[in-house]
Amino acid sequence: MIIYVEKAAKNYELTEHILVKFPNSTIIEIDNYKNIFDKNINYQTEKCLILAKLNSNWITEVPANYSKYKKAFFFKTSLNCPFNCSYCYLNWAFKNNFQVIFVNYDDIMESIENKIKEVRNSWFKDTIMFYASDYSDTLAIENLTQFHLNFISFFEKFPNIIMESRTKSVNIDSLNKLWFVPKNTEIAFSLNPEELINKYEKLTPSLDSRIDAINELLSWGFRVWLRFLPLLPVNNYLAIYSTFLDYVITKIDLSKVNSIEIWGLLYTKEDYMKILKKDVWSDFLYRLDDEDWEFIRSPREFRNNIYNLFFEKLNKFNICLDNYEK
Repeated sequence: MIIYVEKAAKNYELTEHILVKFPNSTIIEIDNYKNIFDKNINYQTEKCLILAKLNSNWITEVPANYSKYKKAFFFKTSLNCPFNCSYCYLNWAFKNNFQVIFVNYDDIMESIENKIKEVRNSWFKDTIMFYASDYSDTLAIENLTQFHLNFISFFEKFPNIIMESRTKSVNIDSLNKLWFVPKNTEIAFSLNPEELINKYEKLTPSLDSRIDAINELLSWGFRVWLRFLPLLPVNNYLAIYSTFLDYVITKIDLSKVNSIEIWGLLYTKEDYMKILKKDVWSDFLYRLDDEDWEFIRSPREFRNNIYNLFFEKLNKFNICLDNYEK
């Protein structure tokens, strides 16, 4: 294990917590994490880690129709995901696969608090959403980052504020260590049929493992969301997703789930061109089209068919970044 540590990140408690976990690692001190992270590096980067201080771009507003909430933001505490799903934009978003962990949580929390004040000062009183896991799977790396132990308590201070932590991980033991059941945090599980998990989400937990984790959290009183994403335009997709939905309905009491969202596969045009250059053998990328000016996405026929299927099986859900044509 090689761990790159920014000079500015050396004296943080989280840095010490992580370094203790790897007593035999090689520590290399660097001036700026981008000096490593922005390089094309070919050796096994899963055995490398970067600890850095985030100094800007803490929070960004989500795209239109991304969220059902009128005010919603991404915030980052880490970059890159320990999983390697073949469709994930993170595979092409960065030049290498180094896991970056930003250790200055207090600064990030201060920026979130300032954003909340800014929005509230504009007389917006409705729910504000903060998405925590669009740059990494924060629950999967919880043993390193202690993200949830820090940020769940932080978000509890604010009325009518919600943090979503989206995950494929079943690493929920740390959540059971909390001394309370959070009101302002939603754990959102990404679900797909088992055969698609085996093919496109290799090394992630199985569908049954995720369902077990969902039911465990529900039994503890946690707010749980389901995210059916991304819906993939594979052969025989209607039969695959129909069997899958029937199975999920029998295994999870959906009346206890706070919300359900479904997402089609989509990329920005820029990202799509990068993906094609790196993954020329993909069996789903060539099934996408550019029907609108903003995204490359699954064909409209597929989306309408799969949305119809979900309407048959589920009572209520939100479609992210798309409109449904009945």
